Amino acid sequence: MNCCIRPSLQTEANVVQNVVTTTSLQTREVAAPGSDITLSCSFPLSKNLNLINLIVNWQRGESEVVHSYYYGRDQLEKQSVVYKGRTHLFEDQLTVGNASLRLSGVQLSDQGQYTCHVTDELGSTQENIQLLVAGPYDEPMISVQATCDGFIVTLHASHGFPQPEVLWGGVMGSNTTMELDSRGRYDVKSEVTLRLNSTLTVTAELRLRVLDQSFTKSLTLHPPPVCCVMPAEQRSRLLMYPLLLMLLGLVLLLSRKWSDQETKKDKKTEE
Repeated sequence: MNCCIRPSLQTEANVVQNVVTTTSLQTREVAAPGSDITLSCSFPLSKNLNLINLIVNWQRGESEVVHSYYYGRDQLEKQSVVYKGRTHLFEDQLTVGNASLRLSGVQLSDQGQYTCHVTDELGSTQENIQLLVAGPYDEPMISVQATCDGFIVTLHASHGFPQPEVLWGGVMGSNTTMELDSRGRYDVKSEVTLRLNSTLTVTAELRLRVLDQSFTKSLTLHPPPVCCVMPAEQRSRLLMYPLLLMLLGLVLLLSRKWSDQETKKDKKTEE
């Protein structure tokens, strides 16, 4: 049952001369979080359309009122609070059969089926639109950081929604983080740490199934050259040598001062 806001049945009966209802197939629209989108809706144009007799109702699901227009103006008293200040009809386009709705600041909660009902002198028209809240990711970047005994490989993608799948081929033990940015879209980082003894081809794939989006990156890594880094034991020894020298110097200095003091004491005693 539609919960559209419209004039009384008696008034509507006086408006509609030939009631012919047409329903279009459902279309799908995609909008990223934080963006604006226009949900399209058109209706057959009567020869002498009077906006006073035009009724336009947009609703979400079975009963949520998104936007209503009749008696020649917007009627928003029963509009759902979540749409307050975010909907707009192109009133100057109504006279050419365009009842499209502009929805601003798309939120995840806006996702769902929208229905556009239009009634005028020719009859009634209904269009259904499925709104999917999703955004494609920018092409991922892959970077490699060499370590002494291997590599750290990082995949970075941003500006997408919802969370994607990140799959690594040829390796195990990835670490993936996904954080929402100020617009409600995800910044994705995934990395693997590799210890190589032989040449290895690494593949990273990012998938966003709701938009059939997929990126695949691959690279071939060769074992790094032997690092010119001393073992920990040798490094410890080298660090100890300066300390020992400093300690020895301090002992010699104190010994010399003590010897000088003893010499002075002996001279005083002889005098």
